[in-house]
Amino acid sequence: MSASYKHHFELLAACMIYGTVGIFMELLRDMSVGSIIFYRLLFGLAAILCYLAVTGKLGQLSLKKRKKYLLLLGLLYVSQMFSYYSAIRYLGASSAVLLLYTDPIYLTFLAPLLLGEKNTGRTILALFLGLIGVFYVTRPEGGFEQLDFTGDYLKGVLFGLTGGLFSSGVIVSVRYLRNEYNGLTQLFWQSTISLVFLAPLAASVPGDVLAANLRTLMLFGVMITAIGAVLYIRGVAGVTAVTGSILTLVEPVSCIFFDYTVLNNSVHSGMLVGSVFILAAAIVVSLDSSVSLKKLISGERKIFGKKGLFGTEEE
Repeated sequence: MSASYKHHFELLAACMIYGTVGIFMELLRDMSVGSIIFYRLLFGLAAILCYLAVTGKLGQLSLKKRKKYLLLLGLLYVSQMFSYYSAIRYLGASSAVLLLYTDPIYLTFLAPLLLGEKNTGRTILALFLGLIGVFYVTRPEGGFEQLDFTGDYLKGVLFGLTGGLFSSGVIVSVRYLRNEYNGLTQLFWQSTISLVFLAPLAASVPGDVLAANLRTLMLFGVMITAIGAVLYIRGVAGVTAVTGSILTLVEPVSCIFFDYTVLNNSVHSGMLVGSVFILAAAIVVSLDSSVSLKKLISGERKIFGKKGLFGTEEE
């Protein structure tokens, strides 16, 4: 297998692993969203530390400048995960992951304000496509007139859209920190900071409940935080930003696939239409003029070309 295809495979495998989140959330019983995230991160970080120890790369975890922005990244990350997992509980994985992919909508407004990046015609087009997609994804099958404003559906939509907002904040923060800390280092510290804030929720879990879910939590942490993250970082490091951004769209597709085939959750037509618009918005943003033709021809490799669950932008 050539190096290029190897990186493609790693990235695709990572996104398929990320797509199993809904299955794990369905298997875990009698646990709050915050406690699930805590133990997922705990077991995942333990696996990452083992990986770095074996490869002799523990030194890359050392803190450098901009420590307060690492703290901000951790706060945004735990908020993103809490919103996303709550949306899964209320809506199901299919709708939740699509709403998480609305971060290009927020970035259209945040990037000029926080990073000084100008919007182009393509970003405006992405905003338009994304808004159409959100309309269809959040529209109940029977129309908005069937929406119960006191029910779980509306809560799920709000959590999903909030997750997309926090996801855009993660993207901006990671972009700001990219020259100080590499992807795995940022993942480690944002996860560690998240554990601190989630510890009180984890402590409230009864011992018998934790014991009953322990194997699933360990597998969840190792699969998503460790194996998925390492494959993702290795994969995006070996492909161009545009290729990485397009390949990572496998994540919502696989999430919808597992939600429908394994969990037997229904997928209404509006969700499919909305997914087309939201994913189209992500592709339009990925193909923006920030990646020059010269760089693509020369095959320059980019780390973090994705805008999504662990989203960042190209350097």
